[in-house]
Amino acid sequence: MPLPPGLSAADFDNVCRELRSVVGEEWVVTADEKVASYHDPYFPGTGEQHLPSGAVLPASVEEIRAVLRIANRVRLPLWSVSLGRNYVYGGGAPCLNGSMVLDLKRMQGIEVNEQLAYAIVEPGVTFFQLYKHIQDKKYRLWISCPALGWGSVLGNTLERGVGYTPHGDHAGQQCGMEVVLANGDVIRTGMGAMTDNPAWPLYKYSYGPSLDGLFMQSNLGVVTKIGVWLMPEPEMYSPVDIGVDREEDIVALIDTLRPLRLDGTIPATVIANWMRIVATHTTRAQWYDGKDAMPPSAIEKLKKTMRIPHWGLRFGLYGPTKVVDEKFKIVQKAFSSIGNAGIVRAKYPRGAKIAPRHQAAAGIPDVELMSLNWMGGTGAHIECPPVVPMIGAQAYELYRKRTALFASHGFDHYSGFTTTTPRTFFNTGSIIFDRSDPGMTTRARELSAALIRDAAKSRLGGYRGHISEMDLIAEQFDFNGHAAMRTYELLKDAMDPEGILSPGKQGIWPKALRTARREGERK
Repeated sequence: MPLPPGLSAADFDNVCRELRSVVGEEWVVTADEKVASYHDPYFPGTGEQHLPSGAVLPASVEEIRAVLRIANRVRLPLWSVSLGRNYVYGGGAPCLNGSMVLDLKRMQGIEVNEQLAYAIVEPGVTFFQLYKHIQDKKYRLWISCPALGWGSVLGNTLERGVGYTPHGDHAGQQCGMEVVLANGDVIRTGMGAMTDNPAWPLYKYSYGPSLDGLFMQSNLGVVTKIGVWLMPEPEMYSPVDIGVDREEDIVALIDTLRPLRLDGTIPATVIANWMRIVATHTTRAQWYDGKDAMPPSAIEKLKKTMRIPHWGLRFGLYGPTKVVDEKFKIVQKAFSSIGNAGIVRAKYPRGAKIAPRHQAAAGIPDVELMSLNWMGGTGAHIECPPVVPMIGAQAYELYRKRTALFASHGFDHYSGFTTTTPRTFFNTGSIIFDRSDPGMTTRARELSAALIRDAAKSRLGGYRGHISEMDLIAEQFDFNGHAAMRTYELLKDAMDPEGILSPGKQGIWPKALRTARREGERK
């Protein structure tokens, strides 16, 4: 394992000894086989990048403060993770080689208030744990969860992750934070700035500036608690599936959906192309053995055999039964205008057992996406979803361009349009590859960079990205000579002068490393 920058082996041993005196012997990890659990299993490159030197696992705010005091003194870079399980974006691996992972999984506090429909969670709480806590207490509340339920509620929210219920904009449902700053100071945002204020998890704002956004996708502090709003269990949940058969039907599908999103008839939605529909249920080798992207004839054969559309739109309708029935009439009338659209509805009254295929939009966590192994071998995938206005023609143009880029690099186009806000999509175009195939892994990395640059040519930026692409994504946000990044750097230098917190996250580097990196680029 690499050493932290600027520290000798003896220095690092001394630092680890100090850290063990704070968190306990077993909670400082330096053995190679244990540190390996923090590597990025999907990394599309060599095994010599994004490697941690070790990990430290504090169990409380006071232990975090003590760890930060040590790190500031010796300039030890710490890469903060809640659980480090979002492999598509890097897992627990750091941007900077030799960083020590600050793993917060031991902090697992949960508080749920049924009357006001909120939870306060610490970093180690998974979606499965929050769901189980609510079920065990028999609260009539639903959570919103992403595709994989094993991750951290807090971590996913801070990265602006999404779910599939009306509360699918997870960052939008966050209310109140507790944060340890780099200097060890502890702050609470919003109404939490007043000691014991009961509105801390209820009202997002405070007196004066709002600080929460500074700690989203950020390296300005260590977030130790957040409030999240929960959804009252509806009287009726009715999932709806709408399928269209032709690639170009995406235009009508989106343009029909848009007014129903804007007026609130339909909440969060997912549109999936043919590959996204089947990729967790079959493998490419069953349909095509060529090394190039699957041709239209093979795709059509797959669709016919699997009985799937080219595009599938899925969403839920929620509320009193009569209201849901009226909403479905509106939906049915609108989408019937698309000549070949198939519309299927299910109905789940409160307390009914929900079929597995409909559980995501009911806030029931699972791990189905772990079976995504389309290419065979050691399955892996990465993505950088750009944010796209909800205009059918614009989405289709982007899809066609990206399909061509995927094909030029020898990949099939796994694509979808996920919406948690009424006016935009995330275009989730996952690059699925065999991590054990060096050539394919290189092509995946090259395709990822090409997709980011091509989206920027259309003035579209990514909302998240893999650790290996964070600098590249940040470079695309170029207004007024990258004024936003200059502001982030001002904040970073003021709030973390020693540059110890997650250097390089979202392309934000501390001053010393920033200067060295730029000098290196000029040579």
